[in-house]
Amino acid sequence: MTIVAPPLRPARHRVLAASTALALISGTASADGLKGAVPLQAAPPMQSGKTTSIDYKDLMQVRTLPAYAEPAWVSDLVKAGKLPAVKDRLPPEPVVVDVTKSAPDGVGQYGGVIRHVSGSRPQGWNWMAGNIMAWGGVEEIIDQCLVRNAPVWMLSKEHVEPLPQLATSWDWSPDGHQLTMHLLKGAKWSDGQAFGADDVMFMWDDNISDPKVPAWARPGVFGEGTTLKKVDDATVLWTFKEAFPVATIYQMGFQKLCPGPAHILKPLHPKYNPQATYDSYINALKPDHTPWVSMGPWTVTQYKPDQVMVMRRNPYFWEVDTKGNQLPYLDEVQYKLSTWEDRTVQTVAGSADYANMEDPSIFLESLRRAKDPGFPVQIIWGPRAYDHSLYLNMSDVCGADDPRDKAVRTLFRNLEFRRAVTQGIDRQAIGQSLVKGPFIAPYPGGIHPESQFADPKTIVYYPYDLSGAKAALDMLGFKAGGDGIRTWPAGSAMAGKPLDLYLTHRTSYTTDINIAQTLVTMFREMGINLVLRPTTEDLTQVLPQCQWDIALNRGDREWTAPVMQLNYIAPLDWSGPYWHLGTATQAQNLMPPEKEMLGLIDKIRTERDSDKRNDLFHQFDHVFTQNVETVGLIQYPGAILINKRFKNVPPGSPIYGYGWGEDGIMRERLWVAAEDQGKVPELGAKTLPGVQ
Repeated sequence: MTIVAPPLRPARHRVLAASTALALISGTASADGLKGAVPLQAAPPMQSGKTTSIDYKDLMQVRTLPAYAEPAWVSDLVKAGKLPAVKDRLPPEPVVVDVTKSAPDGVGQYGGVIRHVSGSRPQGWNWMAGNIMAWGGVEEIIDQCLVRNAPVWMLSKEHVEPLPQLATSWDWSPDGHQLTMHLLKGAKWSDGQAFGADDVMFMWDDNISDPKVPAWARPGVFGEGTTLKKVDDATVLWTFKEAFPVATIYQMGFQKLCPGPAHILKPLHPKYNPQATYDSYINALKPDHTPWVSMGPWTVTQYKPDQVMVMRRNPYFWEVDTKGNQLPYLDEVQYKLSTWEDRTVQTVAGSADYANMEDPSIFLESLRRAKDPGFPVQIIWGPRAYDHSLYLNMSDVCGADDPRDKAVRTLFRNLEFRRAVTQGIDRQAIGQSLVKGPFIAPYPGGIHPESQFADPKTIVYYPYDLSGAKAALDMLGFKAGGDGIRTWPAGSAMAGKPLDLYLTHRTSYTTDINIAQTLVTMFREMGINLVLRPTTEDLTQVLPQCQWDIALNRGDREWTAPVMQLNYIAPLDWSGPYWHLGTATQAQNLMPPEKEMLGLIDKIRTERDSDKRNDLFHQFDHVFTQNVETVGLIQYPGAILINKRFKNVPPGSPIYGYGWGEDGIMRERLWVAAEDQGKVPELGAKTLPGVQ
């Protein structure tokens, strides 16, 4: 399908809250001086290796095997009476994970360590209340969700849907308005307590549905009017207003529907504890609260602030390989707490084992070093699944508390202004200033062009046009002064004041800093004074506060696999997307294109045919890029760096497919040959969480 972008027309439908002199800003003046859209040129592919393709039924099954096995040292604890037998720790029907068809090195050997580095810090273990647990693959170990999305990239195209995790199967009612989910019956938390529907309902009723808890998802993410109820200890029932909202199942994975242990957290919730407050509940489980309880393959047993986290194998983990060996193969996961740049440096040096190489500034040096036969790491390049873009805060109900903020938000809601900004930025110059070569390509915003959800023919790309951008700003009433900086039009609340805009950006990557500094120069050429506001915080913590003008965001999962992140790309409820937030008491004032996109998302949610669903994504992307919902800058690939001693790394593993590479490679299947295990010492050898 090819969609031709219409010529830009004055956006007369926008109504401003400022004085009538700001009618110029409302779009009654046309920016016809700007160059029109041009085809987006395809960049040379970067992905390396032939990707895996396996049938859905072969990758993971739920069934009973004749016998089960475990590491010899764990069997010794069973013999000593410190632990139940492995068959009693597993569910009656565990999840059986393939290690033959999709794992190149087959059945593994027990023992060994994988070493990670994280540039983040854990806030606490109550992930249901929005706590960060250090990223870099930590969340994917501790959070286990109703479904699993990350390994979906390995599936053959004939059957692509979420994989089982804490929910093992699901059935639609004949009319498509109800979905029965069957949970992992007989599974246990890492402390041996039973997992069941009560854990799921506690998350839904008292976290996701409680506006006082900053959960990672709200009920609207699963469809307006959606309800969830317990049927029995191993079954929950979804009821939807729409018929067959199949895409909603993706929303039940990381990081939205990952239950925490109700037997620990429920007594800490103010609904059930008169002495508790929401603040005490959210922050009850500090990082030093170890060993922590999870359903993951490993769980945290040691934590030293700014130094290290140690995770040991979960004796109650509910996955086995096709021979009945309880997973994981590796006994320990170590996380050094440092910086994100140090993660790559240490992995390349061989003192860490895994990194998602995300910083273009080190691409060339890594490739040069990889030519050395003694280089300890294999580099697996993926598609261009990263981007940098500008979020212009378009919310007029969240954080727009003074005349200046209101005027800025009104300006950002104007398409002509966004067109001027996007066409006043030289994307090629930004890319080449970061790294020479084919790595970086211009990014128009929206769905990543190299993802399976995009069609470059439907993308609207507005080219660099500095003179046109200046003319458009002139027509909007912003005239340049003697210093070259434009001033607000006469009659507005900001009349005569310089056009100062604030750019929030992270300092955790050199790339972000360099792009921000380059943008200051480019905005000044347009006559806009861009003032930098660097932050050491994660933007997921900064943006929901609404106290910002423009944010330099590095996007990835929401634009590579948007079917899993619908609330990140469209206003399904007040809590998203970040560039246009509402509040718990007031929804966003949606503009016509946003309503159109929301209508397309509604169709996407209920479209059962994947090809037709992708066509709807193409239409969504067309409206998104045509209306410059975000100002795309550059797109670039990432690469998985993993130490060569690890076996069962799937060929062609992307840094991000349907989830991060740490989970996409299925770390529970990784193993190290016995002769190589002693090269990295364990910090908690022959110990299990909670077992004395």
